[in-house]
Amino acid sequence: MKNYILLLFFLSLGVTLQAQRLKHADQLFEEMNYIEAAKVYDDYLAKTDEREIETLKKAGDAHYLISEIPEALKWYTELYSIQGEAMEDDYMFKYIQSLRGVQDYKKADELAEVYLKRKNNPMLIARFMEQKKELWGMQEGNSGYLLYNLSTNSENSDFGPAFYGDQLVYSSSKKNNETGNKIYVWNQQPFLDLYIADRTKNNGELINEKLFMEGLASRYHDATIAFSRDLDTIYYTTNMSKNNKLFSNADGVNNFHVMRGLIKEGEISDVEDLIFNSKDYSVGHPALSGDGKHLFFVSDMPGGFGDTDIYVVQLNTDGSMTQPKNLGPEINTEGREMFPYYQDDVLYFSSDGHYGLGGLDIFQAKNLGDFRFSVPQNLAKPINSSKDDFSYIIAENQEDGYISSNRSMGKGDDDIYYFTRCCYQLVAGKVLDSLTKKPLENAAIIIKDQFDAKIKTVTTDSQGMYVAQVPCNDEFLFTAEKNNYSKAAKSITTENVHRDTISGVNFLLSAYQDLVETDGDEEKIKIDPIFFEFNQYDIRPKAAKQLDHIVYVMQSFPEMKIKIESHTDSRGSDTYNLILSQNRAKSTKEYLISQRIAENRIVSIKGYGEIEILNRCKNKVECSDEEHEENRRSDFIVVER
Repeated sequence: MKNYILLLFFLSLGVTLQAQRLKHADQLFEEMNYIEAAKVYDDYLAKTDEREIETLKKAGDAHYLISEIPEALKWYTELYSIQGEAMEDDYMFKYIQSLRGVQDYKKADELAEVYLKRKNNPMLIARFMEQKKELWGMQEGNSGYLLYNLSTNSENSDFGPAFYGDQLVYSSSKKNNETGNKIYVWNQQPFLDLYIADRTKNNGELINEKLFMEGLASRYHDATIAFSRDLDTIYYTTNMSKNNKLFSNADGVNNFHVMRGLIKEGEISDVEDLIFNSKDYSVGHPALSGDGKHLFFVSDMPGGFGDTDIYVVQLNTDGSMTQPKNLGPEINTEGREMFPYYQDDVLYFSSDGHYGLGGLDIFQAKNLGDFRFSVPQNLAKPINSSKDDFSYIIAENQEDGYISSNRSMGKGDDDIYYFTRCCYQLVAGKVLDSLTKKPLENAAIIIKDQFDAKIKTVTTDSQGMYVAQVPCNDEFLFTAEKNNYSKAAKSITTENVHRDTISGVNFLLSAYQDLVETDGDEEKIKIDPIFFEFNQYDIRPKAAKQLDHIVYVMQSFPEMKIKIESHTDSRGSDTYNLILSQNRAKSTKEYLISQRIAENRIVSIKGYGEIEILNRCKNKVECSDEEHEENRRSDFIVVER
């Protein structure tokens, strides 16, 4: 009996300890101490067979929020095994993103399709398919980008670069005795400070770094900054604070806000809150348009589409601004849209809601007018990875810039990377059957430069669609072809807008069987009769139009060889008509040669005179002019293809 009592005591003690462990994990989670919370949740779940829904959610979230994606995936997978397709949208989204984070794209895409069908939004489905096709159509070696990790990156977070003349200002949580190294509980790193450094011209490295405008520094986060073109106005993100203490709202949450100030003689002055700041939501990541007339920012304010959205305001000359405008569902998703950068009517931003490789990916979208944007394009590898990639900026020369990323093999948490790029554009379209208008799969698009050198070949998918990447500022010939089909070609000229898309470059191809007809044992090119004037053998405009079709068919099938047979009506002597038909066959051949059909592809010509009359109009039979005209014709018989 004593042993049973001891056993019950220890079992009860174990249950109590587990309950305390879970309570401690929940408390750490509420305090946003996700690093410690993740450890305690892992320990708790390893020692129990119980799988409560809320505990699995928080365990996954604790890891997800500190970018420990494989660990988050473990708990989201268990959650999905319990809930299946009934999993809440928010957690289905995180589960899909976690699968992308470990590069399980097949499973992620399968679940994404289930998720999107559940949303029942045709626009989202169409965008998913378009972005997926374009991303996987890109090859890493053809992206136009080369990436370099900066030697100045620390073991902590370094991110958010901004051009400041020939220098670079960026955010970092590197240790710095000057600002006290107060620890941010979320990631157990010091609060962010702003640094400034000189940029080397040959490789983008940063030298002579120091704190940026020491009078700007607070005891908490100071990060993500933007400057006016004349460098006399500054916008930056910081924690809401009062008397050097964090200021929280009624829910106990300390939010971020964007501040504006003036730079005078190297110091900041006249710092002010912006009208859209609020203690009830966060605002951050300011970015200015090149002309300084618009300010972009990120916020989780009410009324958005997802976790964080991108907004824009117009800046007036007197310093006032309009009410924020959400950039809409073309840009913003149910996920996170962050770190905007705007240049030359192109918006660059990071998102985990658009189709990507995992985590935050960098996208670009073109302003079509009034801040309506094209479908965002994923910048692909090496700019993007399966981790978080963000804070894209590019110099005015469009040739180099910087991004931030927490990808594998970096030096610290978030690192700043310098990139160079070669400008390219995308050409997109479809290939269809000219008769049925159905898409042609596996049609080849052969691309040649202006010197007739072949650049590349791409093929169409099951929808007859293709996307090709070609250099900017150049001329190309695109030729579509498919076995047993005609060819078609179009000239394309690209401009100096990186990753812009030239869409609608479509081709109609004719099937061989639609271009020929069988007459006994012979195949003849389908053509309306080539009619000649009575007693004439010159090529009339109407005849030339039909002969141009022969040229088209022979150009579409370069191996094709034909023979030409010409016929007359019965008027005139048999001998005269034989000579006339031979002359007509000869003039037909000469016309084809004048249109660059090689002479050796016309193996023979023969005039039959009135030997093969098609109707009743033989010698001495009275017929109308229309009936006689029917017999004046030429046939084009395929002898080889």
